[in-house]
Amino acid sequence: MQLNYLGAASMLLFAGGLMAQPSFTNASSMLSNTASSGGCMAVVDMDMDGLDDIVQLDMSKHVYILYQNPDHTFTTFDYGQVDNSNQWGWAIADVDKSGHKDIMSGVSVTRFLKIDSRGVYNLVNLNGPNIFHQGVSAADMDGDSWIDLYACNDVGPNNIWINDGAGNLPYDATFIDWTTNPSSDMSGNYASVFTDFDDDGDIDLHISHCRQGVNDPADPRRWDRLFVNDGNGNYTDQALLYGLQNREQVWTTDFGDYDNDGDLDVFSTTHSTSLMLFENDGNGFYTNVTAGSGLENSTGFFLQGLFRDLDNDGFLDIMTGSADLYFKGNGDGTFTQINNLFPAAKDMHSFAFGDLNGDGFEDVYASYGDGYVDGDPSFPDRLWMNTPNGNHWLNVNLQGVQSNPEAIGGKVLIYGPWGVQVREVRSGESYGINNTSTCHFGLGVHTTVDSLVIRWPSGLVEHYTNIPADQSISVLEGVCISPTASITASGDLVVCTGGPAVTLTANPGFNYLWSTNETSQSIDVTQGGSYSVVIDDGTGCTGQAMVSVVQDPDETPTAEAGGDLIFCDGGSVVLTSSSASNYLWSTNETTQSITVDQAGTYSVSVDGVCGTFTSNDIVVDVLTIPAAPTTTGASIPVPGTADISATGSNVVWYDAATGGNEVGTGNSFTTPFLNTSTSFWASDENVFGGDVAFGGRTDITTTGVHHTNDGFYLVFEAYEPMTIKSVKVDANGAGDRDIALVDRNNGNAVVVQGTFTIPDGESRVQLDFEVPVAGEYGLRAISNNPQLWRDGLGSNPTYPYALGTMGAITGTNVTGGNTLEYYYFFYDWEVESFKVDCSSPRVETVVNVLSTGINDAIVENGVRVWPNPADNVLHVIFEAVQVDVRLFDMTGREVFARQADGGMSKDGSMDIDVGPLTPGKYVIQVRSAEKIVTGSVVIR
Repeated sequence: MQLNYLGAASMLLFAGGLMAQPSFTNASSMLSNTASSGGCMAVVDMDMDGLDDIVQLDMSKHVYILYQNPDHTFTTFDYGQVDNSNQWGWAIADVDKSGHKDIMSGVSVTRFLKIDSRGVYNLVNLNGPNIFHQGVSAADMDGDSWIDLYACNDVGPNNIWINDGAGNLPYDATFIDWTTNPSSDMSGNYASVFTDFDDDGDIDLHISHCRQGVNDPADPRRWDRLFVNDGNGNYTDQALLYGLQNREQVWTTDFGDYDNDGDLDVFSTTHSTSLMLFENDGNGFYTNVTAGSGLENSTGFFLQGLFRDLDNDGFLDIMTGSADLYFKGNGDGTFTQINNLFPAAKDMHSFAFGDLNGDGFEDVYASYGDGYVDGDPSFPDRLWMNTPNGNHWLNVNLQGVQSNPEAIGGKVLIYGPWGVQVREVRSGESYGINNTSTCHFGLGVHTTVDSLVIRWPSGLVEHYTNIPADQSISVLEGVCISPTASITASGDLVVCTGGPAVTLTANPGFNYLWSTNETSQSIDVTQGGSYSVVIDDGTGCTGQAMVSVVQDPDETPTAEAGGDLIFCDGGSVVLTSSSASNYLWSTNETTQSITVDQAGTYSVSVDGVCGTFTSNDIVVDVLTIPAAPTTTGASIPVPGTADISATGSNVVWYDAATGGNEVGTGNSFTTPFLNTSTSFWASDENVFGGDVAFGGRTDITTTGVHHTNDGFYLVFEAYEPMTIKSVKVDANGAGDRDIALVDRNNGNAVVVQGTFTIPDGESRVQLDFEVPVAGEYGLRAISNNPQLWRDGLGSNPTYPYALGTMGAITGTNVTGGNTLEYYYFFYDWEVESFKVDCSSPRVETVVNVLSTGINDAIVENGVRVWPNPADNVLHVIFEAVQVDVRLFDMTGREVFARQADGGMSKDGSMDIDVGPLTPGKYVIQVRSAEKIVTGSVVIR
């Protein structure tokens, strides 16, 4: 079927930031029920009303469905506990074609929660052998338009249930032959996905393999398997042929087209090597292209991994769970890791994707469990709403007629300047994840899809052209495609309390149903929120458009300082407002930035749509500079030291007028030995802050261990800026350790880190980490296996530990009941408060040396003494048969005496070791039978 699909583009609501990375907001307050999930997560349109719902498996046992309402709120229905044991995997699909999707889950027995409509359900057990469930997936495996079920078995062959055409799932032991060559117990089946990897129009089955305790890659229990469908429902393992017999310990595998060439590439998480990437050659044959992809250095305890375009730039990104990572896809086979996309005190354990507010950007429902599938009641699930960035999008929802109603196994391709993007409809992916069945496409800057191709599970292929962007469309197999819906507004999409309404109008010529339940073409709104309209032309296909109206937008500006807010008199700081249409500072200045050199409290006000908004206060403190000191110099008759002085309360002496070196402190200063007249400079200084305190546990206890895990750490609250000068540690082995200060108010972003060489045993580490502002922080090791001492359970730490008046160590990042039971790594903290030195101008002080004696050798009556001054050796030459040489200090005390012979030639010499003598002035006397020569020498 070839149709030309023309129409006006729906209203463009977003602007700017087309290439920006995704941004998410914690919107968990929107959830109508709180749950703590494990591995099984789902965002699925359960009642097939076109709106994605959230399916919760609280503590991996209890099912709640949060049905999304047209206004994007949620209504909760309780479906009870499916098992007394944690469920390890599940798939969600409409098995009986009732119009409501069912839930199949298990750990040993396979549970079938058959749901006919909201709140109407029946829980039964499926027949077949008990297995240790892992991944579970659903698809129409035999092509009869009814959904069948597959479940991975960790400890043996897998289970398959083939639909009997009446909505029942009897076990079929022979549908697929699971035997291996060489033979094995057929265990190690972990994650599964149905996909048409070779693009031949039928679905195939990929199974990721990981077998604990099996270290030999030649063991088939470690080999990934690819069961290829021959088109008649016969499946054979051809993983080796197609290059997908991965023999690492693979946990999950996903198929997606990361380079937009129209075929499905592969991404795998492993527990034996790094993340892995494989490229499809266009015929279903794969090559390992991990090296250079940006994934090759990423290792960890990965439980989840999926392709997804979260920023709508048209290129698939990658997300992983348990080891919580996000990689932005660049479209060329490379990926860039971006940190702290979902800031939390704990790694995201599992997740599911879907558009939960109709804005065309996929949101994330996340769990923060433990182990493999355990929920953490102290850390409930979170809803992360994706913030639109201006990129365009298209959502395609398939409704099967000849195919199964959800079109599971269907494929949608869109063509345009980006190449070809491909999406598949699936049920049960990765390791217990069920995502929306809507095929979501990011379009980047593009506003039209040139061509859209649908390959239905039935074999029908449909083509549509010229699809406008930024809309959700439905396609009814072989019947129709959604008409284009658009909404225009009478003004800005903003309402102010007590102000006029905004009129929203849908495009003409249809029947209308607004999210407010109004059925007119136009509606007036006076409250903020998301408003959508469904249009119907009577053919059975509906179109939908959505706008968001903001009420009383908070346009409070942010004032930021471009430097320190505490500085010395004569300094200044630039204060800058966030962008606005106008500015009025508390100083009456009207520019975006002002320069402040006086102490005080400053703020800026701006005019917003619904009123005037005033920023945060910024407090500036200007510190006094003391007066210049009065100095008193000195004169000394010969080289030596001198005493000089200066007035002031905190005098510091320097050897230069600016810069130079600090040479002394205090009102009085004794100079070093001077040979020439020399200048010194004195400054009086006021020192503000700089108080030092010690805090934290002083010493290690006997209850603990040199710890291998760098994921846990001490948490502290800083009441003001400060510096962590040093900490005490106890190391098991000498070596380098990486230590970091992290900001817990900013997604544990690293503030500062360093590598420190730490000896074996107890030592003090000089950190000098600056804590820039008040807030909650963590001090942590970031080396794998740090081998630093951690006090354990039973050591009974007594939090909080005061850090003087500057802060307190409040506990750890351990969740649950043990958060205050451990003490990690760092003892006896030394902290210093923020310090500012305000110095007066330097005043010169001169020491005059009146007689230096430099280069003044003694030459008299045949006697020569040199050098003068002398450092180590004083040489004496004389013309006499014999001389007596003596040295006297300035008190007249004799410090040296020796005789020397010149012989009959009267040619003698002597070397005097003056190194041991105190520097200063001395008198030398050289006496012979005929004469006495006396002179002054300086010893340095």
